[in-house]
Amino acid sequence: MENPENNLSFIPILTVFLSGLFGLLVAVVTWNLASKREKEKFKQDLKLRELKEKEELYISILSSLDKTVRFTKIGKDYVELYNDFTFITAKSQLLATESINKKFSEISDILYVWSSKYKQSLPKKVGGTDFGIVTNLDNEHREKADEIYPELIKSINELVALIKKELNYLKNEIKK
Repeated sequence: MENPENNLSFIPILTVFLSGLFGLLVAVVTWNLASKREKEKFKQDLKLRELKEKEELYISILSSLDKTVRFTKIGKDYVELYNDFTFITAKSQLLATESINKKFSEISDILYVWSSKYKQSLPKKVGGTDFGIVTNLDNEHREKADEIYPELIKSINELVALIKKELNYLKNEIKK
């Protein structure tokens, strides 16, 4: 007859083996979950950085448009805007959506025509003085500039709406 003690001797070994296997399984599952959590956090941080970068870009775009309009109205030279505008345009081409770049380009064209007409309508300086002369031609240019200005403002407002829409979309993507 068989000894019952011989049949039970493998139970402690089996218990140790199963405990070790379970511990290994817990470690693998914990590592996998932590890895997924880190990947999700990385993706969320990346989306947040993209949002911040685009917010800064869009603020720069709107600010440069506003400065250009203000500089035009007071007859100030655009020298200090050229470098900023070039940088903003290049950055926009890389980071902004196609619809925003298209609207920005459209606004730039309208702004060029409006600012040219507006500047031509400003009084011409006499010599080196602060005195200016206004002619009938100046009035024609001002009338044309005044016709274009509402279209410029409308296009800028459309750009603002596009920007808000994109930023809201990006914010909602971060929350997911």
